[in-house]
Amino acid sequence: MPLYDVAISGGGPSGSYCAYRCAQAGLSTVLIERRVPPWTKVCAGGVLLRAASRLDFPLPSAIIEKEVRGLLVAGEGFRERFRFDRGLAYTVHRPNLDTHLLGMAERAGAELMLGDEVKVIHEGSDVELHLRSSTVRARCAVVAEGAGSGNAHRLLGPPPKDGMAMGLRSICPTIEGPEDEIEVFFIDSPTRGIRRPPMFPLMGWMFPYRGMANLGVGGHGYSKAQLMAGMDHVLRHTSVRVASAPGPPSAHPIPIIPRPKVATRRTMLIGDSAGLVSPLSGEGLSHGLASSILAAEAAIKLASGDKGAILAYEDAVASTIIRDIKAAAIISPVLHWLLGVVDTGAFFRAVGKEEEYIRAWTEMALGEETWQRLLMMTIPRFHRLFFRSLA
Repeated sequence: MPLYDVAISGGGPSGSYCAYRCAQAGLSTVLIERRVPPWTKVCAGGVLLRAASRLDFPLPSAIIEKEVRGLLVAGEGFRERFRFDRGLAYTVHRPNLDTHLLGMAERAGAELMLGDEVKVIHEGSDVELHLRSSTVRARCAVVAEGAGSGNAHRLLGPPPKDGMAMGLRSICPTIEGPEDEIEVFFIDSPTRGIRRPPMFPLMGWMFPYRGMANLGVGGHGYSKAQLMAGMDHVLRHTSVRVASAPGPPSAHPIPIIPRPKVATRRTMLIGDSAGLVSPLSGEGLSHGLASSILAAEAAIKLASGDKGAILAYEDAVASTIIRDIKAAAIISPVLHWLLGVVDTGAFFRAVGKEEEYIRAWTEMALGEETWQRLLMMTIPRFHRLFFRSLA
């Protein structure tokens, strides 16, 4: 039985990019994915430039549905638009993106084992991954199985209590457009008072594709009926005209609290398996790719004899990715409460006049700024934004 330098369970963007980075560095790499591409991923399909910038190759134009240059923010009694002088995000059809990244990993030299599943991971002097029909041995393992990862549960226990939100999504053909604008709908904001995390009030979205619209909702603590009512709200208030009524939406859990531990002695969790998703927006690709880079760096160091590489991975995730997630978790309750205290339309217009603040949000989307820095900018501006937008 061969001994790989690294074995990766899960072939989504985080797992595939980790495999690509490891194989490119010369490590013997195997990626195991229970599905055979293409597969469906329930998400909005947005790729912030901060996420795309983590890739060391450009996304092919054939994969990009739209370059996003505008944002519509809508709620009870207001609709405010923001336009940007450059693209801040792409939209993609996730089966196309996932298949492309999987192919990049294979071309870099990673071995793919598709249509098989890692049932159990055992750790000793190395790692044994027991599949349905065989066993894989490696110096270390990376779990990139998504929010419902069974191996993350078995290795590190269940995810944080009450730490999952739920999302619904439908992709609908449109009569015309949509253009280059994302729409965000505050459905269950404002909130009564400033709540403690976990908090993810019901929000809706429209992400533009070529001749299609990705419509969806996400929130924490909502019933199926409330989520479906949220979908109806998005359909009634979106600017795009859908060609036909969408069928039943697809559902998917959204982790909103990071795991307290994201590594064992020989195994690292990345992406949704580690709970690395923004509790403010539900966006996880940026953090997923960042964690895949850190995990690949740890695997490379371990193969070179650095026995502390995996512990260093956990420390690096805590001091960078989880630090930013915690900052976003602080901003979220304040923002959703503030929308009920002020004239919300006036608030967003006041925000639009804060050029330095808007520039910081833009740089955050581009990967040039962090949530922690944004939080530090929000605190001294809070009173000014508050009083300029009182009803």
